[in-house]
Amino acid sequence: MAEDKTPDPVDLHVGRRLRMRRRDLGYSQQSLADALGLTFQQVQKYEGGANRISASKLHATAMFLKTPIGFFFEGLEDPAGADSTAADLANEMAAFWSAPGGPELARAYIGIDSSGMRKHLVDLAKAIAEGE
Repeated sequence: MAEDKTPDPVDLHVGRRLRMRRRDLGYSQQSLADALGLTFQQVQKYEGGANRISASKLHATAMFLKTPIGFFFEGLEDPAGADSTAADLANEMAAFWSAPGGPELARAYIGIDSSGMRKHLVDLAKAIAEGE
């Protein structure tokens, strides 16, 4: 039985997004390949969807191109009934970490040994937030 050699539509999409971002920043396939420790032919295969990009290479690519990893997946359909709880929590955590004093508060909270004191601190923060 012959194996289907048609690239997966997701691999095609990710490859197109990679090509678009690389070109937008003015990088050649060779410069991206050099940064990733690949050959330019491998970058060509990634961009054409012929080869899948591993998670580690996609991360390295995003770092080199200074692009959020999600950029490569923008425009793809989310699963029906997708649970956005984790993404919502990640967005809340990013907002907290970006807020003035957020990192200091998190580090101080972790430094509190008493679970009762941590609960009191959470209760205090909730009361203050509700009062504003």
